[in-house]
Amino acid sequence: MTRGRLGAGVAIGISLLVAVAVAAVVAPRWWDGRGGSYAPKTLVVRTSVTPRRALFGDLLTARVDVVLDPKRIDAASVDVTTRFRPFTVLDEQSGETRVGRAVERTTMYTLQCVQRACLPGRSGGGRARVAAAAFVFPQVHVSAVRANGTRVHATAAWNAVGLQSRLTAHELALQEPKAEAPLAAPRVTWRVAPNVLGGVAIALAAILVLGAGALVASALIRDARPLRVLRIPAHLTPVERALLLAEHAARAGETAESRKALERLAAELRRRGAVVTADDAERLAWSEADPTPDGVGELAHEVRSNGAH
Repeated sequence: MTRGRLGAGVAIGISLLVAVAVAAVVAPRWWDGRGGSYAPKTLVVRTSVTPRRALFGDLLTARVDVVLDPKRIDAASVDVTTRFRPFTVLDEQSGETRVGRAVERTTMYTLQCVQRACLPGRSGGGRARVAAAAFVFPQVHVSAVRANGTRVHATAAWNAVGLQSRLTAHELALQEPKAEAPLAAPRVTWRVAPNVLGGVAIALAAILVLGAGALVASALIRDARPLRVLRIPAHLTPVERALLLAEHAARAGETAESRKALERLAAELRRRGAVVTADDAERLAWSEADPTPDGVGELAHEVRSNGAH
């Protein structure tokens, strides 16, 4: 077992685990809608009043959307407080939908005002002096209970609404065109079905992870160094350390390491005045043939016999 093989095995194992995690965790959540979407940490409130401009006495629709994370906030505890005076609330409906990991609670109010307070302002002669009256309702207040029992609060403002008088033809001409039938959004269509696109994306992600693991493994496997490293006691002399390194490299078939150890041995022998033995070590280090265990063993015996170590 070499370091390269061990590293390559670890890289391939990690890439396989990641690919399996993508297939086992992300893919199921994609299809059942439990993953891949944003869930807020607190309450997110959106409001709207439609139409933004209408005739006196027309029905208005006020809508409050509260988006929350059901893991953090109890959806059933959401409380919406609104004030629409001088308008009267004719109907109130609420519902709940799931959007990925989030829950959206929607409350819709049908409003109407046929009171004098909703008419445009008048001059002393009784004629209308403005074409429309603008109304902005007070902010909506929303509260809910967190998972730990504390309450969270949020507010949101409404858009302005303009009411036009029905008194004269000129004032009626100022109103925005209105469709006879309520407008409905067209049905959502896709060039590619979301589930197909999600499946292809997950498959490509797994392939990329495996490909990255294979590239890392191909680079690591080139490291042919043995997993076990020769540990030389620190009390040995430099000559004896060089001898042990040369003998170990020769037995392991590591030619480059063996030549380096023999050259190091030659340098240490010269420092001690054993020039002849140093020449033998250097000749063996850079000979045309690779250093063999027998050749290194004979040199080691000569060095130890001469007491140069």
